[in-house]
Amino acid sequence: MGRRIRVRFNSTDTGIHRSDSETTRAWVDTDTAMALKISYPALLLSLVLLGAWLALASGQLPTSTNDQFLRRHWDNPKTKATNNTAYCRLLTRCRGISRRNNTFVHDSIRAINSICTGKPDGLVTSPRTFKITICRFNPTTGTATGTPLVHRIVVNCKRQLPVRFVRSVRPKIWA
Repeated sequence: MGRRIRVRFNSTDTGIHRSDSETTRAWVDTDTAMALKISYPALLLSLVLLGAWLALASGQLPTSTNDQFLRRHWDNPKTKATNNTAYCRLLTRCRGISRRNNTFVHDSIRAINSICTGKPDGLVTSPRTFKITICRFNPTTGTATGTPLVHRIVVNCKRQLPVRFVRSVRPKIWA
């Protein structure tokens, strides 16, 4: 149960017209004052949750999945390094990638994302080739080997965006 407290102030300055004295005292109900303080955080939380629910209901994939894919596999233009081994060491350290094998694609984000445009969810092979660098790490020696190639790539698509790099594929040679 809330308490009633007595507050001294000039009631004509604050616009309060009901008090037990003409100019000096007014009663304030603490339940009402606390209800106003509590309602703003509750309202803010409700709005945040509503926004998150609407984003999920709209069918939009959180961009973090595609962003994570790009952080792990996109490097355009190719970062300068003395050799491909130094390149692999540099990029995996800078990006915090601790995988045994990783492939970097050297093309625009638009070109990479277009692999999934108009395609259903699942594995999709790129119709064109990409410049890539495959970094293979040997955990016993702690060394990396970087191999530059021009290959088609296979990615896992979700809602028109690549979310996982699967493998690279040699381009077909037409006779």
